Amino acid sequence: MLGLLLLALGAAPAPDTPPRALACLAKWYPVEPVQVDGAWYVKLAGTTYPWDDGRTKSFEEKLESPDLEDTFSIPYVPGPIRPVTRENEDPGRIRFDPLFHAAYGATEARVDVVDIDFLGQRLKVNRKVAPAFERVAKRLDAEVKKTPSLRPYLKNLGGTFMWRKIAHTNRQSAHSYGVSIDVNVKRSHYWEWAKPKAPVRWANQIPQLIVDAFEAEGFIWGGRWYHYDTMHFEYRPELLDSSCR
Repeated sequence: MLGLLLLALGAAPAPDTPPRALACLAKWYPVEPVQVDGAWYVKLAGTTYPWDDGRTKSFEEKLESPDLEDTFSIPYVPGPIRPVTRENEDPGRIRFDPLFHAAYGATEARVDVVDIDFLGQRLKVNRKVAPAFERVAKRLDAEVKKTPSLRPYLKNLGGTFMWRKIAHTNRQSAHSYGVSIDVNVKRSHYWEWAKPKAPVRWANQIPQLIVDAFEAEGFIWGGRWYHYDTMHFEYRPELLDSSCR
């Protein structure tokens, strides 16, 4: 078996404890780490997937065909906003669809959404993530009262639950699961809209206080991406949990 082969080749089998990020993932998602012949796998909704498929991949290959380990391959760094100039530094854009399917629903009909009040706007979000959205709204409401200039960025919110593919791809959007939100498009920047589109030049006007409020409750921000999408916030607590790194 694989474990005996590794020993024969002089390689040590995987330790009895799962990789740090895999163990941490179980805090946030319905995953079960499983060891088979010295290699780590993850069980999701009754199906087992390799934690690391052993393939060396380009960035584009990770986007199109990731394993779970790939989703942690680019660290997400919160804190002060800074321009993103390193090519393909897109922490969080790599998503493992079976994880989202197991956690939130594999089809549009299976995604359990509820209506919430978010700063006076009714939004449909995933029932499991609704409390996190509500905590963000509470933080933002307090910040807007202190800094009214934030309010225009938080009008005309959208992009919560919408079952669809990411533009120009065959990959499912995080909006499909009701775990992401778009702030005011008119005050946002998106790399696909830039003219000229190449080379990519990062741009942003979303204030730090808004970013901080979302990140404090487990949401990553598309403004931390080289392929920037500054309107976009997405619930990915594992990428902000220091114990997962």
